[in-house]
Amino acid sequence: MARRTQRTNPPEDVIDHRFLQFPQTLNDATRERYVTNLSLLLTKEIDIAPSFDWDLATRIGLAALIQEFLQYTHSDASGVDLFVCQGWARLFRIQEPVYWEFLLEFYATVSYDPRKALDDRTTFAFRLGGVSRECSVIELATRVGIYTADETRSVHFPTFVADCLTDRP
Repeated sequence: MARRTQRTNPPEDVIDHRFLQFPQTLNDATRERYVTNLSLLLTKEIDIAPSFDWDLATRIGLAALIQEFLQYTHSDASGVDLFVCQGWARLFRIQEPVYWEFLLEFYATVSYDPRKALDDRTTFAFRLGGVSRECSVIELATRVGIYTADETRSVHFPTFVADCLTDRP
């Protein structure tokens, strides 16, 4: 929909931001991995799209179709709906500023262990705001607004997420 021009590479002052100067106290292998990931990210054009214009989509008659596309229904083998995911619709409604230093720091340092349970607080590890952090899949998904706490407590949620992870093309 309506796009505004957005810088595709971070400004120089962001590259030198203190959050991207990974601490010397990290072990050498971890620090090297972070620096390598950051260097790779800095060579790429990162397109930060502006917020989606839902008013325009409504005016031209596409809002309902787009909403339908953004909703995923998880069904059992017989076609009975078990869980309806509104996560993509929620993501498209986020209208928050993007801060390059946080984006780069997160992507340069994030790691994910798919062998761990959805509620294991060590499944995701990353740095954000200069601080090392860990969280579960469920915590990350609820904190960024993809799922609500009630949705994650559904008995069908673990199966839904497992299927999402294995149904990728």
